[in-house]
Amino acid sequence: MLEFGTYTITMKNTQIPVIVIDDTPVKRRGVCEFVEETELLRLEGQSGDAQGAVTLIEHLCSQQAANATLSGWLVLSDLRLGSSNGVELGRTLLEIAPGLRVVIYTQDPSWTLAAEVFRHEYTRRGTLRSNSRRSRKATGLHGYALFNNMEPAYLEHIASEVVHRHETFIDPEVLNYLLKRLRGLRLTPRQEECASLIAQGFSNDDIALRMGFLNTRGGPNIGPVENLVSELYTFFSIEGAPSDPGRRVLLAHAYEAYAGLRREPPQL
Repeated sequence: MLEFGTYTITMKNTQIPVIVIDDTPVKRRGVCEFVEETELLRLEGQSGDAQGAVTLIEHLCSQQAANATLSGWLVLSDLRLGSSNGVELGRTLLEIAPGLRVVIYTQDPSWTLAAEVFRHEYTRRGTLRSNSRRSRKATGLHGYALFNNMEPAYLEHIASEVVHRHETFIDPEVLNYLLKRLRGLRLTPRQEECASLIAQGFSNDDIALRMGFLNTRGGPNIGPVENLVSELYTFFSIEGAPSDPGRRVLLAHAYEAYAGLRREPPQL
């Protein structure tokens, strides 16, 4: 074990390297223990504050000459870190090491927080891109987990989704929080068709072609698709800038949860 001030690096020989960030020692120790119990994961380091996490990641990048972006590494961070927060810290870490996969955990499900986790339209300090001199788009984070569900099997599922499959993860309880408000509401057939294609990863151009929205030259007419997408954001209470790709990620998760709810048998 190597100790560097406010953070610690632990060297073991397993599979996915993991960094745990939490300012509460008891919670951090618990998450680290679950990581160590998960065969898929390797606890590579931990930090109790945001600055320590930044120093840790910078150090690791300098040590990983063959993988300076830390591709395939997983960060598990608590949302609340003293005067800092895990979402803003996660964006900062991704600017240092863009190959990281960052998952935020907290104790309470919040649809508003889910939108913030996957949002792309912010710089490392959390200021809107339109107010920043730097024009490079920040990336969204990769997962939203709940602390109360932490256990080895849960962490293995998260790691498989965000590292191996390069998908995003959102805890089902967060989605259920949204779905409680949608019971009794239904998408129109066209809205549902559009949402299903979004969940499958199709672009607006592809969706227009598949749904038969064509211009006079036979190409895609994305105007009707954009209208449908706007209606879907309203239906699923997803706010944010229209150009933010993080909204589309959240929409895909929301629709898949909605489709599962729609298939539930009626309550007797």
